[in-house]
Amino acid sequence: MDLTTDIPTLAFIAALLLAALTAGGEWWHARRVRRIAALAFGPGRGPRSWTHAVPPLRVLAVGAAAWAMVTLIGFDDRIRERQRGNNTERHLVVLFDVSPSMLLTDAGEGAAITRNARASAVLKSVIDRLPGDDMRFTAIGFYTEARMLVKKCRDRELLLHMAGGTPFHITYKPGKTDVLSSINQAGKMIRDLPRKSAILLVISDGDSLPPTGLEPLPSAVSHVIVAGVGDTARGSFIDGHQSRQDTVNLSQLARRLGGEYFDANLRHIPSEALADLGGDAADASKWRIDRRLAAVVLALSSALLLCLIPPLLDRFGSPGRSPVAPIPKPLKR
Repeated sequence: MDLTTDIPTLAFIAALLLAALTAGGEWWHARRVRRIAALAFGPGRGPRSWTHAVPPLRVLAVGAAAWAMVTLIGFDDRIRERQRGNNTERHLVVLFDVSPSMLLTDAGEGAAITRNARASAVLKSVIDRLPGDDMRFTAIGFYTEARMLVKKCRDRELLLHMAGGTPFHITYKPGKTDVLSSINQAGKMIRDLPRKSAILLVISDGDSLPPTGLEPLPSAVSHVIVAGVGDTARGSFIDGHQSRQDTVNLSQLARRLGGEYFDANLRHIPSEALADLGGDAADASKWRIDRRLAAVVLALSSALLLCLIPPLLDRFGSPGRSPVAPIPKPLKR
C-alpha cells in the first residue's frame, strides 16, 4: 500500500479498528455494570432509556474521530509536499516529427500551411492550456532516429521555437521515417522521470508501421496522445510517392501505445484529453477539499460528543440518583 496516495483507505481501516475496539470495550463495560446494577441504578436496577443510545454513539464517535484525524494528517502532509514542489511536477514530453514530409504545404484550413506549421500551432494550443508554473517540457525530434532536443525545461517559448520550422532533418541520416524505433528510443530517454508524471504527445503525419518491435513505455508515462497533421484525403508528392496524413497507421499506433489519436489538421486536441497535465483532476481536487471539510466537522463533533457523554450520564443517566443533600449547619447553643 502506498502510504502517500492511499490516505482514504488508511483512514477507513483506522476507523474500523478503533470502532471495533471501542465496541468491545462497551460490551465489557456493560457486563460489569449488570453485576452491580442495583448499586449503580437503585431499586429499578436499570438506567434511563435514553442511555441505551450511548454505546453505539460512542462507537461511531470514536470511529469518526479516527477517520477524521488520519484524513487531516494525510491531507496536511500532501499540502506541505506540494509547497516544497515534490508532488506537483508534471511533464509534457513532445515527440516531434522532423522528417522532410513535414515541410509539405497541405495542412490547416484550406491546406494553406505546412504540416510543420500546423504541428507548431497544435503544440501552442496545448501549451497555452497548461495550468501553473510546475510544468516541465521535454522535446524529442524523430526522423530516422530519435534525438533529444531539450529536457525538463520551463521555457515554453523555447519549445515553440524548436517546433517552428527549423529544418532538423538535415542533421539526420537520410532514409524512411522510423516511428517505432524512435518511440522506443524516446522511452529510454525519459525513463528517469517520476512515475505517472508525464504525458507523451506524438505529433506526426504518419508512416507505415511494422507489426512488431514496439517496446512498453516506461512507467513515467501516464497517457499518450497521438496528433496527426496534414491533409487526410489529398496527398503531396515527395521522394517518389504521394504523402498524406496516414490516419490508419496513426490510430493504430495510438491503440498499441494505449493512448488516443486525434486528427489535429483542422481541429485542436480537446481539453479533456489534457486533463492529466493539470495534476489532479478538478473533481478529485474538489473531493479532496470536501473530504478535508468533512474531516474537520467530524473531528469537532465527535470530540464534543465524547466530552459531553460522561457528565450527561452522571447527571441524567440513573433514575435512582438524588441530589446531594446540603450539609446541615450546626445548631447554636
